[in-house]
Amino acid sequence: MFSSMIFAILFFGAFGYFCYRFYIIWGYIRLGAEPVDSMYDEPLARIKNVFTTAFIQPKMFRDFIPGLMHALIFWGFILVTIGTTETIMNGFVSTFTFERILPKSLFHVFLVSQDIANAWVALAIVVAIYRRLAKSSSRLNSLASDSRKDAYVVLGWIFALVVTALLTIGAKARMGEYSTSYVPVSTFLTGLLSFGTEHWKTYSHFMWWIHIAALLGFLVYLPNSKHQHFIWAIPNIFFQSLKKRGRLKPMEFSDDAESFGVGKVEEFSWKQLLDGYTCVECGRCQEVCPAYNTGKPLDPRKIVHDIKYSLLDSVGDSEANKPLIKGFISEEELWACTTCGACMEACPLSIEHIPSIVDMRRYQTMTMGEHPDELEQTFNNLETNFTPWSGVDHSTRADWAKDEDITTYAEDSDVEYCFWVGCAGSYDDRYKKVSKSIAKVMKKAGVSFSILGTEEKCNGDTARRLGNEYLAQQAITENVETMKKHSIKKIVTGCPHCFNTIKNEYPDFGYKAEVVHHTQLFKQLIDDGKIKSTQVPKDAKDVTFHDSCYLGRHNDEYESPRDTLEETGVKLTEMPRSKEDGFCCGAGGGRMWLEEDTGTMINENRAEEAIATNADTVATSCPFCMTMMQDGIKTKGHGDKVQVKDVAEILAESMDL
Repeated sequence: MFSSMIFAILFFGAFGYFCYRFYIIWGYIRLGAEPVDSMYDEPLARIKNVFTTAFIQPKMFRDFIPGLMHALIFWGFILVTIGTTETIMNGFVSTFTFERILPKSLFHVFLVSQDIANAWVALAIVVAIYRRLAKSSSRLNSLASDSRKDAYVVLGWIFALVVTALLTIGAKARMGEYSTSYVPVSTFLTGLLSFGTEHWKTYSHFMWWIHIAALLGFLVYLPNSKHQHFIWAIPNIFFQSLKKRGRLKPMEFSDDAESFGVGKVEEFSWKQLLDGYTCVECGRCQEVCPAYNTGKPLDPRKIVHDIKYSLLDSVGDSEANKPLIKGFISEEELWACTTCGACMEACPLSIEHIPSIVDMRRYQTMTMGEHPDELEQTFNNLETNFTPWSGVDHSTRADWAKDEDITTYAEDSDVEYCFWVGCAGSYDDRYKKVSKSIAKVMKKAGVSFSILGTEEKCNGDTARRLGNEYLAQQAITENVETMKKHSIKKIVTGCPHCFNTIKNEYPDFGYKAEVVHHTQLFKQLIDDGKIKSTQVPKDAKDVTFHDSCYLGRHNDEYESPRDTLEETGVKLTEMPRSKEDGFCCGAGGGRMWLEEDTGTMINENRAEEAIATNADTVATSCPFCMTMMQDGIKTKGHGDKVQVKDVAEILAESMDL
């Protein structure tokens, strides 16, 4: 009875502190604004995400050995927790055991599970510590010393929990409470001890209290550890956006607003603040970030944690709180991001880095007017000429189609598709050829289409991702009015950025249509037997394909361009970083219009990888990618050996168009 009272006092003290600390932290998180999107819609889809992401953990296995260790620890810990429940109940009622309430066969299964789970967790922790000490990766070595120490402490707590559990189980087996055949590992470990039979009961009681001390100590430590993601991971995954990754949430403008975007940490949504507490600093986002990998100041992991540190600073006692931007996060970090989505793809806990970065860009651009100098010309071009391109006139937007027998909607609106050409396809001399190839293939397939011509304006992608939401919404609103006027129901785009914005962001502004990228349309036409290659392109036989971030990672489309290339008969060689693991060209997020003057060039990094495949052609599906890959290949001295062509051009050549 006395022992149970002592246990109850200790347990409720530790558990009470545990709950109190998380209640305080949740209060900090709730200082954030309500998210624009509902966090409670489609509950079944959210539950499925939790099951898949949190419990199966497919992203962890991309790095197989660390992923396997983490999974073994996690899955084993779930089983161990069942045993912990019995231990806690036993603390309140000394005679309690699952054997009293479970059928004998099920209790034996329970014993076996506890023996195996505790053992494999212990082994996985030993391997994890060894790898950290002897074979630590760069993403872990770049952690602050406090974070590295914290990882060892947490691993130590868990190791103490499972080893003391094994020794307690083994002692009970030695006493005859359990059959040793069901707990062989525990029996083996206690067999290493030289206790007499009469001492096992005392030893069992002692080891039980050591196990309880480890359990309660871990409860007290966890809320102050970075490994509190044990608690926040499941809600963070549950509340993640169900929209496509490439979609940015819209902003509402009001006349009495004093600022726009996020300049103070409490202006983030509570979901964005939850991201900061969920992050375990594994560094997988850093490892794949093109900016970080080419010597830029951006580290997605640091951004997420700086938001958390800024929140803690804002609720502290200090009167001189540091500002979020320039205090915790530098302007250089914000503008280095290409919004490629590699960080979000890699994150095993569904943390959403890009929306937070863009929200801070919005503040810098619209409230502070502080953005890189070269963007002034870009914004002026968008405002006066409806395109980020310089030196062009809006009246010439459809000139590329003059001799191509292509109608505008003003001439013929009774068509199946609107061909959304985009700014590059209208003005860039190189990409005009792609526009013509797309048109030729559609004509050959008998697809009826028209273009908007001078009624088409920039889709808004560039302005949005550079933080100029006001300018973006102006363009979006005008485009929506135009498409509604013509009752456009189907759109095919020549650019992944146009595709992503119109498909995923225009619905927020009252317009929804069936939107396909040109490679998706080609794939459908091939499957329907409406187009067929007649020859392998003469000058594009060995091809490697560069994935566009806004077609691939942001919209999960990897196969259509590859299937289209396969139809042409070319030999396709994949780069080591491809599909979900593809490497950005460096032009996304408005970086197309910014100078890259820190570290090495992102496009050159990617060009080197393409050149190493020994392909004679790099196939692309995006105007930005085409430009960046061409420049990178030329800079690397292979401009006369390796060409860059859009999938549409290769297909058109294979059809002799």
